[in-house]
Amino acid sequence: MVSLRRPSDSEIHGVLGARAEFTYPEVGATAKLAEGRSEPGLATTYDVDHHRFPLGLGRPLYERACAALIAWRHFEIPWLKLCGGRPVSPGQVVATLLPIAGLWFLNPCRVVYAELQPGADAAAFAYGTLPGHPECGEERFSVIYDPASDRVLYEITVFSRPGRLFSRVGYPFARRLQRSFVAASAAALAEAAT
Repeated sequence: MVSLRRPSDSEIHGVLGARAEFTYPEVGATAKLAEGRSEPGLATTYDVDHHRFPLGLGRPLYERACAALIAWRHFEIPWLKLCGGRPVSPGQVVATLLPIAGLWFLNPCRVVYAELQPGADAAAFAYGTLPGHPECGEERFSVIYDPASDRVLYEITVFSRPGRLFSRVGYPFARRLQRSFVAASAAALAEAAT
């Protein structure tokens, strides 16, 4: 949804409550990408990105980072607002609200899966784009603990492509915005986990 004014709470609620299908057929493919596998043709159809950020050391840091991930704290970015409920749950619909050059973009997504087992050495979830989002694709957010090295990592794995005419025309800007989000998300999670 693109608007000349900030969407009202009722408009946002309407987007979050709409029953819509994903805008791409490879639903769940980020799980394979995170394991180093890929679906045939994914890399030729989408931009595929994998980012890894060290958070520090220790199981206590990992537990705090997992709690922050489940609470969407990695979306606490000054120039972005997350709309939707917390904590993360499969099927949950959220939207990001973003002002750019006098326009307001409300970008709906649905949580595809959540791997949030207590006591595990990794926690992850992915969300995928819904109609109205300027992109098509899926993004996976994960926190990983390596017992051998005691290291804690934050990873973002994503495949995406422009989903609307304006995002195709503004492709270079959209890619810069995606990179900005990745860096800001890592900083937000690191701050939330300290």
